[in-house]
Amino acid sequence: MDKVSIIVPVYRVEQYLERCVASLTGQTYPHLEILLIDDGSPDGSGALCDILAQRDDRIVVIHQENQGVSAARNRGLAAITGDWVSFCDGDDWYELDYVEQMLRCAEENRADYIICNYQIAAEGREPIVSGSVDALRNGCQRATVIALGPTSSCTHMLRRELFERTGVRYPVGCKQSEELPVIPVLAKYAERIALVDQPLYNYFQRGNGTSASNMAVQSEENFRVCWELMRERLGEEYRAEAEYLAIYALLYGEILNLCKKKAPAKEIRRKIEALKEEFPSWRGNPYRKQMEKAKELFLFFVELSWVAPLRLLAWVHGKIVN
Repeated sequence: MDKVSIIVPVYRVEQYLERCVASLTGQTYPHLEILLIDDGSPDGSGALCDILAQRDDRIVVIHQENQGVSAARNRGLAAITGDWVSFCDGDDWYELDYVEQMLRCAEENRADYIICNYQIAAEGREPIVSGSVDALRNGCQRATVIALGPTSSCTHMLRRELFERTGVRYPVGCKQSEELPVIPVLAKYAERIALVDQPLYNYFQRGNGTSASNMAVQSEENFRVCWELMRERLGEEYRAEAEYLAIYALLYGEILNLCKKKAPAKEIRRKIEALKEEFPSWRGNPYRKQMEKAKELFLFFVELSWVAPLRLLAWVHGKIVN
C-alpha cells in the first residue's frame, strides 16, 4: 500500500488548524504521514501542532523560525517518507475521500501527477466550485497543463520521485506566486498527468485586512521573479506557455487590480503600454483563444487601452467574486 505524505505549512492559523487536521486524519485512505511545519507562528499554532500530534501517531511536527511558506514546504519535502506528496494549507481542508480518489485516479491512469478541482468557501455563503480545470476536461496534455492548469500545490498529488529526480523546490523569499516555478515545471517532467474532475479541496477565503494597493504591488513584483525562474526551468520548448501565464497574470490580473483600486486612467494606460511592450507577441499567443469570454473581452479593451469599459468589467468581477 502506497504511503501518502501531506505537508501543511502552519502560520497564524490557530483557529482553523483543528478543522484542517481533522480532514486529514479522517481520510478514508489511512496510510498517511501528516507533516505540520510550524513556520515560527507567533500565535498558538505551534503549541496546537504538538497537541494534535499526541492524538494521532501519523502526525509529525517540525518547528522552525519564520521563513515563509516556500521554506516550510521545502522543509517538509526534505522530511517526507511517503511514495506520494500532497499539500494542504492550515486554514483549508480536504474532502474526506481526497486521498482515496486521487490515488485511484493515479492507478487507473498510471499517472504520477494528479490534479483535482477545488471549491472556495467563506463564512456565511455557499461554497463556489472553481472552474480551474475546465481547460483540462478534454485531456491533460503536458503543454496545456503547463499553460492552463491550476498552479496551486494544494490541488495536486505528486510522486515524491518527481521532486527527487528534478530537484525542483519552492523559491524561498517569494511571498506570492511561489508555486509558479514548481507546479507547471513538474508537469514538464511528469510521466503521465491525470485529472479528478471533482472539488476535493476546500480553499477558505478569509479577510485579513490587507490593503488592495499593497497586495497588487507585491503580486506583480513577486510574480515577475517567479515567472522568470519558471521560464528558465521550462526552457524554450514551452515559451508560449510561459508567456501566456504572464499575459494572464499581468495584462489581465494586474490591470484588473488597478481598475478595482480606481487608479487614475493615465496610470492604467501607462501600465498597459509598458506590459504590451514587454510582451510584444501577446496578441498571437495560441492559448488566448481558450480564455473565458469575459476575460477575453477584458483583454480586447486592454488592447485598445479603453479604461472606462475596463473599469466597468472590473466592477462586475468584484460583485461576482465578493
